[in-house]
Amino acid sequence: MVLAASAVVAIGLVSAYFSTRQFMRTRLISVVSPGHLDALLVEYTNVFAVFTIITLLITAGLALTFGSFAAGALSRIRLRAVSRARRRDQPAYRPAVAELHAVVAAVERMADEFEGREITLTRERDELALLVSSVSEGILLLGDEGRIIHANPAAQTLLGLPEQCRGQPLRSFLRNARLRAVVDRLEPGQPPVTAEVAVDDRRLLLVGRPLRRPNPLGPPDAHEPGAVVGLVDLTELRRLEGVRRDFVANVSHELKTPLTSIRGYVETLLAEDLDSPMRKQFLEVIQKNADRLHSIVEDLLDLSRIESGGWRPELEDVRTATVVGEAWDACAERACDREIRFQPPDTDVIVRVDRAALRQIFANLFDNALRYTGPGGSITVRITTADADRDAALANGRPAAAFATIEVHDTGSGIPSDALPRIFERFYRVDPARSRAEGGTGLGLSIVKHLTESMNGDVAATSELGKGTTIRVRLPLHDTST
Repeated sequence: MVLAASAVVAIGLVSAYFSTRQFMRTRLISVVSPGHLDALLVEYTNVFAVFTIITLLITAGLALTFGSFAAGALSRIRLRAVSRARRRDQPAYRPAVAELHAVVAAVERMADEFEGREITLTRERDELALLVSSVSEGILLLGDEGRIIHANPAAQTLLGLPEQCRGQPLRSFLRNARLRAVVDRLEPGQPPVTAEVAVDDRRLLLVGRPLRRPNPLGPPDAHEPGAVVGLVDLTELRRLEGVRRDFVANVSHELKTPLTSIRGYVETLLAEDLDSPMRKQFLEVIQKNADRLHSIVEDLLDLSRIESGGWRPELEDVRTATVVGEAWDACAERACDREIRFQPPDTDVIVRVDRAALRQIFANLFDNALRYTGPGGSITVRITTADADRDAALANGRPAAAFATIEVHDTGSGIPSDALPRIFERFYRVDPARSRAEGGTGLGLSIVKHLTESMNGDVAATSELGKGTTIRVRLPLHDTST
């Protein structure tokens, strides 16, 4: 800027010098002698040279001063813009030159707009990242050659991907041939892919959608999204479907047996003229099967109310030994007929439970024990508080000694070790023929499990063939602090 201003001034002075000299030659040549004219021109030239130098110096000084001032002002405007871009605290700048006020205002306005857009984009990015990372479904974004651009935590868990998987080919982490074949079909221009794949012990629904490349004629970019893959864990859904199918099949089978018996005996009674003893025998069989149907329906309704949340325990402080006695009174006659001894608990504790539910738990446990204990056997009830499982107690947010352990032990036939984990399933029987003959529905222990868990307790079983079975129920003790 300084050089440009000086050059303009110099050119103007030189033009003025030559114009004046030519004017003097043409106008004064007729007035003065040539010798005197040359002297005047030399003197004029010297004076003009001094004047030109002084003018150039003044012009250069003014240009340098103004240029420095303008450069400083523009530098401050630049620093202000950079500080706004980097969100640093920088005092506002008000230039002394009025012409620069519009520039500063434009920079501030542009910075405000960019800052607002950045805040909006950052918020939307964070919300989207939170949403993607929080969903239980797996989401994968794949680039060229199936390289992973992004994988949310659910996808890493479902596919067993490491945390540092970005930029790696997805195929290198997949051991399942079916899953690799599905991923290979996710090429640009191909239709979406939907497949259900078994991966280890999981059932996954994979939904892949290839994306159109923004520049199909150019070379592929590894960071350019090529496909989006969604993963849904269907394991629990398939398990529940299996449970439902098994439940329907078991209910149908359990209801079909007594209904078939009732129907056969009723048809016989209607078609033939039987004597009174035979008719009475048939009616007793019909009544027995009707009672069995009634028991199955009642147990199913109880189990349905518990599982659906239609039943809520009314917790109160209950003496365990008292409820044990009430439940055994209903079984005492049956035990006496089979010569089975009963040993009540020698201790008593107060538990925080639903009294009717606790009575039903003991009634089902005693019924099972009587069914599988032969004549001359025994049923023993023990109540302790020192053997409470510390980990389970702490997991429920209570002290280790805040549970009572109630054991119902019989000297019956016992349960095989491979069947022991399934005895709390609905309609599961270790000996189906014997259970039906004794009138069991296969739902008793399942009801015990659900009732116990609904009262913040748990249940377990141990058994040995030929030596009997022990059902262990843990229930919370009453709160002595209140």
